[in-house]
Amino acid sequence: MKLFINAILYSYAQIFFSNRKWFGLLALISTFVFPEIGLLSLLGVVISNFVAVLLKFDKGKTESGFYGFNGLLFGASTAFYYQFSLELIPVVIIFIILTFLISSVLENYMEAAFNLPGLSLPFILSLYIFLIYLGNYTGIESKVLSSGDLPWGISFGKFFDSYFHSLAFILFQPGILTGIVLAAGLLLFSRVLFLLSLIAFTLNYYILMYFLPDYMNSFLITTGFNAILTAFALGGSLVLPSRKSLMLVVISTLLVVIMYGFFYRLLYSTYLPVLVLPFNFIVLSTIYSLKFRQDTTDLVLLYFKPGSPEENLYYHNTRKKRFDRFKYYFAELPVWGEWYISQAFEGEHTHKNEWKFAWDFIIKDNENKEYSDKGYALQDYYCYKLPVVATLEGKVVKVVDGIPDNKPGDINIEKNWGNTVIIDHFQGLYSAVSHLVPGSIKVKEGDVVKKGDLLGTCGNSGRSPYPHIHFQFQLNNKVGDYTYKFPIAHFIENNNGKYRLRTFDYPELGTRIQNIVTHKTIRGAFDFSINDEFTVEYQLGGKTATETWKCQVNIMNQKYLENNKGDTAYIYPAEKIFYLSNYTGAKNSALYYFFLAAYEIPLTFHENLEWESHYSYSLMPYSLQRYITEFFLFLGTPVTAAGSFHYEERHEDDKFFRVHNDISIQGHGLFRFIQRKIQCSLTINEDGVIDSVKVSAPGTDFETKKIEYKRKAL
Repeated sequence: MKLFINAILYSYAQIFFSNRKWFGLLALISTFVFPEIGLLSLLGVVISNFVAVLLKFDKGKTESGFYGFNGLLFGASTAFYYQFSLELIPVVIIFIILTFLISSVLENYMEAAFNLPGLSLPFILSLYIFLIYLGNYTGIESKVLSSGDLPWGISFGKFFDSYFHSLAFILFQPGILTGIVLAAGLLLFSRVLFLLSLIAFTLNYYILMYFLPDYMNSFLITTGFNAILTAFALGGSLVLPSRKSLMLVVISTLLVVIMYGFFYRLLYSTYLPVLVLPFNFIVLSTIYSLKFRQDTTDLVLLYFKPGSPEENLYYHNTRKKRFDRFKYYFAELPVWGEWYISQAFEGEHTHKNEWKFAWDFIIKDNENKEYSDKGYALQDYYCYKLPVVATLEGKVVKVVDGIPDNKPGDINIEKNWGNTVIIDHFQGLYSAVSHLVPGSIKVKEGDVVKKGDLLGTCGNSGRSPYPHIHFQFQLNNKVGDYTYKFPIAHFIENNNGKYRLRTFDYPELGTRIQNIVTHKTIRGAFDFSINDEFTVEYQLGGKTATETWKCQVNIMNQKYLENNKGDTAYIYPAEKIFYLSNYTGAKNSALYYFFLAAYEIPLTFHENLEWESHYSYSLMPYSLQRYITEFFLFLGTPVTAAGSFHYEERHEDDKFFRVHNDISIQGHGLFRFIQRKIQCSLTINEDGVIDSVKVSAPGTDFETKKIEYKRKAL
């Protein structure tokens, strides 16, 4: 029953590109301003979803309203065009089922063949079949509904009355009251969509006045709702909001007027209404054409499960900042322990031109020396004969050995690269380590190695005056080939005793770096397995409550934590860092506050290790300020949220590991006065269990009292 009710409400919401059940309920109620239209709208969505459930169509799509909204529109249109009668009902029911069948075929075909939504094309097609078919009937009478004006002759003037009429006509409501209700709902759901509806209707009003003045009165409402729906799709729902998407709205509104005039003349002799043909034609052709661009950064098509336009934009910007540099491989440094970068990209000595994307590794002591004694012997150098390991798993495709080490200060320019191992990591990526000690290489060509496997030891062979390791990525198996810029997934940078986490980045000249070494206790705390369950007792705002969580996996093999209220925190798969990538649900649950505190945790431990991450502003606690700033999203991002994390120093008898996180919410430009702080802390005990979570935000204090694990049975 829950699925069916959700399917009904989401069907209404989908028409306005909304994913909120409350908006669907508001739209449903608003249709009963004209009861016969409301009843047949509801009949259309109920029958469509019932058939989807009966025939066992995808439950997720059914619940989202995917199969219901076209039936809803068809039911509403029949009540708009024809007198309500007993003869009409059975014919409508049959055609609602036909609309569902057309919808299931067309929607899925468009998605599979072109990666496009079907929009309301199924509704238009089934309505045209219905109107033509009813030419055979004499007992079903057509009608013209009078305008539903407000009582007592209240009017907002021609412009705003027409605006409200246009919104209402999306649901085939001929009155102004439904439009007012929908406008209020849009304002609450999305400032972007509300603004787009006003902009699109205003542009439509004046474009129509200029291009088709003779049709101003007859076209205004129908071109108006086409312009509004097109603006919703191209300005913020299917294309992320930006200055360029706003320009797309301006262009598409002009096209709406032109295409409406075209379809009006094309269908004039058939007596078929134009309805949403311009919206469908313009949106589908625009979205499809945008898929063939070489540069997609200016106009970003929606590529994930949609929320409001604001949430979509915040999510995209945050994901880009956090994960945009992530690659298909998680490469690590080719050494163990802490090393020093003596030459980096575009180095002073040899890393030039096509060979500029490479690193040289040495070891320095606290006095910044790379050797003990006087440095006359190779054994004086700290890095000499230390292990060199595989940066990634792969297949050894080239081994060069037998080149002797040079004495300190000498070089071998004939055998420039010295003893070298090249590994094919597949997908066209190779890595090469050079200047190894002769005879130290532990692999041969054809061997398959894993990340971290020993390859050889650091030497001084080839063009190497002092012991060091030369490391580079490249695109083939040739020794000394051109370098390729590819990041190291995760490493720790030591800057005068201050440790900082770097993610998918490039080690810089003069820095001390090391790989992340996972800590068994910390890793165990975040090693969530499928069907693991947690019971969390917590206190929020002085009240105590209990919540249960369960670790599950979706069809895309992505793990997530879901609580008993349906709130969800998504886990991003990474090897040595625990990431929570997104959260959906209420912002007053224990899972939400865990999301804020455990947003990004390296599975290692260094006292005072610091790192930073970016949050989506839409995932911050509710604030009136946020809703005001969202009117300005087309001009940029007025407010950002970032977290500064660090591990707390531990004492000898300390039995806990503590992670602190200060989230800063900062306004920019006109909104630079917006400044808020959220303080989070997370504690892990020695048994590898999350012991407590605390979050302190303005007006809110959250703290767990007890967290009980029920691990999946092995």
